Amino acid sequence: MTYSYIMGRILLTLLFITCLSVRVFAQGNDSSVGNEFKDFREELQNEYVDFRKEINAEYIEFLSRAWKEYRLFQGRTPDETPKPLSPVLSQEEKDCREVLVGTDVGTEQLIDETLAAKEKAERNILKGISTEVNLRQITDSLQLDYFGAELWLHYQSRPFYLPAVTEQSVGNLWREMAGSRFSSLLADMLCYKEKMQMNDWAYFLLVKKVATHLSTLQGEDCRTVFQHFLLVQSGYDVRLARMDRFLVLLVPIHEKVYVCSYLEIDGRPYYVISDKDLKSYSSIFTYQLPDNLIQTPYLSLMIYKELLLPMQPKAFCIKTARLEVKGEVNQNKIRFYKEYPFCELAIYARAIPDNELMKQLLASLSVQLAEKPFAEALDQLLLWVQKGFRYQTDREQFGYEKPFFIEENFYYPACDCEDRSILFANLVRRLWGKEVVLLDYPGHVATAVCMGKEEVEGAYISLKGEKYIVCDPTYMNAKAGLLMPSCKAKQPKVIRL
Repeated sequence: MTYSYIMGRILLTLLFITCLSVRVFAQGNDSSVGNEFKDFREELQNEYVDFRKEINAEYIEFLSRAWKEYRLFQGRTPDETPKPLSPVLSQEEKDCREVLVGTDVGTEQLIDETLAAKEKAERNILKGISTEVNLRQITDSLQLDYFGAELWLHYQSRPFYLPAVTEQSVGNLWREMAGSRFSSLLADMLCYKEKMQMNDWAYFLLVKKVATHLSTLQGEDCRTVFQHFLLVQSGYDVRLARMDRFLVLLVPIHEKVYVCSYLEIDGRPYYVISDKDLKSYSSIFTYQLPDNLIQTPYLSLMIYKELLLPMQPKAFCIKTARLEVKGEVNQNKIRFYKEYPFCELAIYARAIPDNELMKQLLASLSVQLAEKPFAEALDQLLLWVQKGFRYQTDREQFGYEKPFFIEENFYYPACDCEDRSILFANLVRRLWGKEVVLLDYPGHVATAVCMGKEEVEGAYISLKGEKYIVCDPTYMNAKAGLLMPSCKAKQPKVIRL
C-alpha cells in the first residue's frame, strides 16, 4: 500500500463523508443515515491507523540500515555587490528624466501554485485524520510560549534516551516513539497550526519548541530525533543525518535559502538545520527512502496567510513629505521573523503582512493622498518612504544580510533598499490597485509601477507590452521615472509580487 494510494483513498472517502454529512443534515434525525456515516468514518479511522503502523514500520527499517555518505555543500552565497550608501539626487538630475526604453524583461518564475495547493491539501487531510484518531491516554501537559501565544499541549509522559548516535540506536528510538501514544500531542499541534494559520516554517518552529521543552527527552540528539518523528508524522519529508558524533535535521525547502549548508538527494536540496557551526564539515551521512515513503516533497517558506499572534505593541510615528502616519507594530511578529532563514527576496515581497498594521497605514495614507492626481500622490508617497526611514545597509546595522518583512521596517531603527522597495510596492498595490514589480539589480533593489493610461516621463521597463515606470524608494528626492545612475547600465531581474 503506497502513500499515493492511501491519500487517494482518503480523498475519495472524505468526499463521500461530505455527501453523507449533507444527507444527515437534510434528513434530520434519520438514524440509518447517521449510523451509515458513523460506520464509514470509523472504517476510515481504522484504515488510517493501519496505514500509519505500516508506514512507520517500513520507515524504521530504512532508518536502521547503514547510512550513505553525501557531499555537504556550504551555504549558497547571496549577491555580494556593495549596496549604495544613501544616494541623494543631485541638483543637475532633478529636472532630467532620461527615458530608458526597456525591452520585455524576463520575470522570476512564480512558485508552482498547483504543487503548493496539492501539498497544503495533503497536510490538511493528514491533520483532519490525526485529530479523529481517539488515542487519549494523557498523563501530562505542556504549557508553551509560542511567540507570545500561550499553547497547551497534551501527551503521554514517557522518558526517551538515545544511547549512541548510530543507525540502530536511532531506529530503536524511533520504534519506541512510534509505539507510544503521541496522537493527542500531534492533534493539539495540528489544531494550533490550523487555528493560528501557521505556514510550514511556523509549524517547524512549533515542533522545535515542543522538543526543546519536553523534559522527558534526554539529550540534544534525542530531541532532534523527536523533532524528526513529529515532522514525519505530520506529513513532511524531513530527514535525519549524522555529522561526526551528532545528529541534524535535513529539510527540503522549495525556495532558495542562503548561507545554510545543504546536500542534494535525487536532485533535491536538503538544508541542514542546526545551531552548530558546520563550516569545517565537507560530508554528511543519511539514508535514502523509496518513493512510497516520501510524503510532502518540499517545505515552503511562503507566508500565504497572516500568522495569528497576540499583540505586543510598539508605537511608531513617521512624519515627513507632508504626510504623518502613526500606528503600532506587533513585536511578537518581529520575534517570529528573527527565526526565519535568509531566503530569496520573493518570499519577503509576497508575504501576507500584519492585517492591523496595513489597516493603520492605508487608512492614514488614503485620507492624506485623496483627491490628488495619481502621479503627484505617487511622488509624495515615494518621498515619504525615502525620507521617513533612516537608510543603513544590513551589514552596517546587523553585521550580516537581513531582508525585512514589511512589519520590520517599523521596528528597527534603519532599513535599506530591498526593505523600502517591498514596503513601497505593497502600499502602491493596496492604495491604488496598481501592478508593481521589484527590480533586483546587482547590489540594489528598486520598484517599477504599471502606469496604465497615466503618462509619466522617465525611466521605465516594458513587461508584456505594459509600461512600468521606475520608482526608487532609496534614491533620495528622486521622483517617479528617475533611476539611480549606478543602475543605468545594468539589467535587473524582475520579481512579481
